[in-house]
Amino acid sequence: MLVFDLNDQRLAMAKELGATDVFNSKDIDVEATVKELIPGGIDYSLDTTGNGFVIKNAIHILRPAGTCVLIGIGGDIQINVMNDLLAESKKLVGVVEGDSIPQEYIPKLIKYYQDGKFPLDKLIKVYDFQDINQAFADFKAGKVFKPISATQPPRRAV
Repeated sequence: MLVFDLNDQRLAMAKELGATDVFNSKDIDVEATVKELIPGGIDYSLDTTGNGFVIKNAIHILRPAGTCVLIGIGGDIQINVMNDLLAESKKLVGVVEGDSIPQEYIPKLIKYYQDGKFPLDKLIKVYDFQDINQAFADFKAGKVFKPISATQPPRRAV
């Protein structure tokens, strides 16, 4: 799995969690890098930024009939529907909150966590509400993937 990000700490975490290759996209041309590594393009791309430039890159690196998934965030973007999607039968889809059935998915996540397959402890950090500015700063710096505010520490899954 290829991962592109602007933050070296998030890239290091991605590598630790199973990414095969990580790239700081401020240092490279994403489209050229993917085309060099995988000349036919990739099957799936995921975007979590909502940034139009990044989304267009995520579409352009797809193989014909590939799918670009926008995860829970987005804004205005200008694409040429014919050139960017239809000409190669590419798909652009959105996913909000995992598009899952919580009654089924949450027990699976708990089981994955218990089995050591879902490293929740590496992905979250709990902050007291009065430390909310620090939480945002740590998130922006890439020190934490998901800051959580709580008046009490969360209970561990059973």
